Amino acid sequence: MKAPSIARSTALNFLDGAVTLAGALVVSVILARKLGRDGFGIYALTMSVVMFILLFARLGISSTVRRYVAELHGKNDLELAGAVLGRAMRFGLVSGLLATASLLALSEPLALFFHRPELRLDLVIGAAMLLPMVVVGILRAVSTGLQHYGNVLRLSLITSPLWVAGCAFAVWQGAGVPGVLLVTLAIEAINVVGFGIWSVRYVGIRWRAPLPAELRSRVQRYNLALGLLILLNAVVWERSEILFLGRFQGVAQVSFYAVPFALTERVVELLPGAILGVLLPGLSYARGAADSGRFTAVLSDALRYLAMLTLPICLFGIPLAPAVIRLLYGAQFDGAVIVLQILLVSVVFGVLGQASRSALLGLERQGWLLKTGSVAAVASVGLDFALIPRWGAVGAAVANTIVQAAWALAIFVPLWSGVSRLAKEAVLKAALLAVALTCLLGLILAIGFTAAIAVGSGVLVSAVYALVLVRLRLVDLRPGVART
Repeated sequence: MKAPSIARSTALNFLDGAVTLAGALVVSVILARKLGRDGFGIYALTMSVVMFILLFARLGISSTVRRYVAELHGKNDLELAGAVLGRAMRFGLVSGLLATASLLALSEPLALFFHRPELRLDLVIGAAMLLPMVVVGILRAVSTGLQHYGNVLRLSLITSPLWVAGCAFAVWQGAGVPGVLLVTLAIEAINVVGFGIWSVRYVGIRWRAPLPAELRSRVQRYNLALGLLILLNAVVWERSEILFLGRFQGVAQVSFYAVPFALTERVVELLPGAILGVLLPGLSYARGAADSGRFTAVLSDALRYLAMLTLPICLFGIPLAPAVIRLLYGAQFDGAVIVLQILLVSVVFGVLGQASRSALLGLERQGWLLKTGSVAAVASVGLDFALIPRWGAVGAAVANTIVQAAWALAIFVPLWSGVSRLAKEAVLKAALLAVALTCLLGLILAIGFTAAIAVGSGVLVSAVYALVLVRLRLVDLRPGVART
């Protein structure tokens, strides 16, 4: 059986990320400009609570499905993959219903906790979103585990424009945050139908089919460790700072953090995320096929290209941050500029951490992730308590960056010796080039251009960066060529 192409998977995943990013960016701009800082802060706080509870509801189930569907695909055993899916759906439906009931019960206490009575209705609608979101995560994992990224892209091309149009209509009709949440709920229902049809077609949902004892034991151990790891990730990598801001600061500070957090998150999903999204399935496929050479090559190539994509995002973005915020969101969000600049530093460590986590999970070495993650989570909570009450969104960004950097470096240490020399040299050259071009960009911006011209200068410098990478042969655009 021919191995799925990492290059093709990455390209399709990039296109899917581009569609999703465009939709999310347009919606965020619409909400920020039409609802203002306070309205956007309410929306961000609501979604942060929903996403935080969703992490508990998923319990690592969808990631486990993706991991083992990919491995069983490598072994050409899709019937057994259907049994893995059936088991996951049983657990997912139960956990999704429990999460929905929990948020319904907590909606009023949480509204009082955040000193925002109007949150109650928003959280009730958010509770209704939890079950379909859990199911979508599991069913989507089948398509990504099989590396059928074309299907994911096709569905995004339908749902993203619908989501943007629906959110715009809701806001302009005065439905506010509740209207936007109802539109999101409808989109999740469409996703359930689409991914459900493909899952049944490709592997089937074998609701009660037993797993072989050895595989069942592996799946249980992996799922348990991953569930704990995802809870730690929720504290370190996700939006936990927004919950602290909602309690200790006003919704304006929530907005000043949520806007740059969403920008950095979406850009990472689009560019480095195109590689990160296919890394774990690709590594798991290589392991399932017992191809250690492919495993090493995929990891080295991924780290090399991730660095080349991430470094300009971070370095070029820092001087461009004021122009980007002013151009997209207006002067009322100027307080988000320094937060964005700090979070751009965390992007490098965030991408390194996600890549390292995928490699360790592909090797089923969850233990080191859990040990280091436990320390990182405790440190994150401590820094949030120490910095957020006094420094608001800036304190949240500093806390986020410090902890992400420490954890990313800790989990990368065991993988360092497995990265090829050529990949390490390429990363160093790309870093030196990015630093030099950042200095040039800073000089250009110091002249004092308008926001639009400043952003255009950033695009031009990025093009120069890409051209020099090709000229230095750090990137080879010829098909079928891989350098590790």
